[in-house]
Amino acid sequence: MSDETPQSVGRRRRIRWSSPTVRISLTVLALISATALVFLSPLALRAFGPSGPGSDRDWQRVGNIAQAYGAASALIAGLALVGVGASLFLQARESKANREQGVRTAHTELIRMAMTDPDLMACWGRLDGDASVTARRQHLYLNLVLSHWETMFELGTLPEEHLRQGADSVFGTEPGQAFWAVSGEARRLASGTRRGRLFHELVDERYRAAVRVRREG
Repeated sequence: MSDETPQSVGRRRRIRWSSPTVRISLTVLALISATALVFLSPLALRAFGPSGPGSDRDWQRVGNIAQAYGAASALIAGLALVGVGASLFLQARESKANREQGVRTAHTELIRMAMTDPDLMACWGRLDGDASVTARRQHLYLNLVLSHWETMFELGTLPEEHLRQGADSVFGTEPGQAFWAVSGEARRLASGTRRGRLFHELVDERYRAAVRVRREG
């Protein structure tokens, strides 16, 4: 007897129907069907066209209608191709976002494991000289925080003003400044998107401001 519940079966079906492969297949099938209808339309006109005496004039009228219909069909086919291209572009972008999210989730889990196990934490190497276990845990935790902020900023759910406020709070502490001094440049170079680069520019700006305040104080 299966252990699947109706909810799990329904969820599995929704996932299957919403997968990029299924959507691409349905889009291609719809395009093929539309193209077939366009090519079969002359046969339909011939089957239902006039016959008998005086039909030549009527056939000329049908031909004019067919030409007008052909122009409309070409326009529809062009729009369909544009729609298919846009659909493929959006699906490719969605697939890329899903892969990036999977990588970030795996990275987060690795850091969480290291934070709770000193033996695993040692595998990450020395952070800054003879950093203590506490300093290493703080470094890993701040890495999670900044990564979370970066994701929110790229998604547009973290406004620039809130990011600046959060960065001022973090870099107002010694662990925060120590973290960015070690990791800031590497994180900036790893930015692969325009929003990601803007994120690190804003954060680095607040870090430098915090360092100036600390030196002047």
